Amino acid sequence: MATHANRGCLSVDPDGNWRLYTSTIPVLAEPLGTVMRDGTDTGALVRLGKTGAYGQVNAGVLRRLDGRKVAAALGNAGRPPSLAGGKRVEVYLDEGSLAAAASAGEGNVSL
Repeated sequence: MATHANRGCLSVDPDGNWRLYTSTIPVLAEPLGTVMRDGTDTGALVRLGKTGAYGQVNAGVLRRLDGRKVAAALGNAGRPPSLAGGKRVEVYLDEGSLAAAASAGEGNVSL
């Protein structure tokens, strides 16, 4: 089980049996194990496919989690030092293109 003092009251067990807490997860979600909040509230840990956001699922009910805290608990916090084959690109968009990018990225122009 991963723990970290700066993470507050959140712990993640990547090997936890998430099916103990729910029989269903959101469409396109990926189960990642179990998560415990406040030392007592345990549920299935999922990452949502379209947004990459993390959530806790109990009996089919999704509760959003702080992605920074979950990433820290999983040990993958922070930006990678570099992207293999990647290159930083700055672009300028007109209003129409900006709106289209925001719509395609569900509000996030970078997506």
